Amino acid sequence: MAFGSSILSPDCSFDPFWWRAAPHETSSSVQAPPKSDVAIVGSGITGLVAAIELARAGRSVTVFDAQEPGHGASTRNAGYVGRTLKHGFGELIDSHGLDFAKAIYSELMEAFLAVKDTVARENIQCDFRQQGRFLMATGPAMYEAMAREFSLREKHLGEPFATVSRAEQKNEIATAHYFGGVRIDDHAGLHPGLYHKGLLDAARAAGVTIAGFTPVSRVGKTENGFALLTPKGKAEARDLIFATNGYSGDALPWLKRRVMPFDAYQTVSAPMDAARLRSLLPGDRTFIDWNFNVDWMRIAPTDPTRLIFGGLTGARNADLRIMAERLHARILRIFPELSDLRFDNVWTGKCGGTFDLYPHIGQHEGLHYAVGYCFAGVPMGTLFGRKLARRILGQPGGESAFDRPMPSTPLYWGNPWFVPYAINWMSRKDR
Repeated sequence: MAFGSSILSPDCSFDPFWWRAAPHETSSSVQAPPKSDVAIVGSGITGLVAAIELARAGRSVTVFDAQEPGHGASTRNAGYVGRTLKHGFGELIDSHGLDFAKAIYSELMEAFLAVKDTVARENIQCDFRQQGRFLMATGPAMYEAMAREFSLREKHLGEPFATVSRAEQKNEIATAHYFGGVRIDDHAGLHPGLYHKGLLDAARAAGVTIAGFTPVSRVGKTENGFALLTPKGKAEARDLIFATNGYSGDALPWLKRRVMPFDAYQTVSAPMDAARLRSLLPGDRTFIDWNFNVDWMRIAPTDPTRLIFGGLTGARNADLRIMAERLHARILRIFPELSDLRFDNVWTGKCGGTFDLYPHIGQHEGLHYAVGYCFAGVPMGTLFGRKLARRILGQPGGESAFDRPMPSTPLYWGNPWFVPYAINWMSRKDR
């Protein structure tokens, strides 16, 4: 028996599960025009939201992508829509003061609402549902810390929550692995493949040129804006946006030195009895533990017979069969009764981390960028796409608390070899 075959279904795919409902294009005959008002590098959530806003304001917009539209993390993530940051609200109060903490977390709320508004405004059928989120504690001390953190958020931000004791957590998740947690009832989930497809359709309907399979290898300044070099020729634009996150590549070395791409791994189970799955996750929420290096799970939004499970962020192993074995072992720590679980999909995607663990939006030598979402790509990408468009259009609403210097380090030139070690070090509190 081949390694990993016992936990992979015979037709297991190493493409994201989300691509089943939103198939990706395999080729493109689109030729970018020689000149546009705005060029956008990256056809994920950020780039498409910006493109829609700009095109509807009368700008000619071309979006470039090295692969098919949506090849990256926009269609590879877990579909969680919340208010997530690697810096806790209480931590920010201690380090920067209450006003700064409120500015940052108020923008997280703005990002959350931006997704809800975009889904409604564009009529995107992506199973968006405010099903709530359950955050699990992996120890008693973590449970107490969560209660303190979310009490501060409720007091200063007006965001309600509920603590769930270990004895009560069986109503949310049927396992003894966790030590209770926090429930946030208004958090949401969606189908990221269908969300991206809805944005792509809206962009094309607005007149945006989507130049897939057209990698940008270099950019330079011109008298009137920017020049982009691609294998299909040169293109020029007055304004330029980089919305590449963990897929930034070599076209803009300044950005490559500031964003650390790292992998996150995810699986979808073969179909199981829906009642059995619901008995394991009776809360039917988006579930994620409160570790720095998280595990997450949910019932698939389009198929209540499938379990989505992810984790092992930052691991560097190109063999998805090995990662499937490791993820299967992590599931069994939580649900020992799932020894018969098989995977129909196993995949990875590149997150974009920053050295200060903040998302960033800003300008560098005249070009605009928004990157470094640190696990909050769906809401922050949606919001930053809007803000980038408003900045270019000179409209109000482009300001951001995340427009701050983006650090690098003298020894980093784009190879994140150290990320697994860094994540292990930063996860020491998890243990």
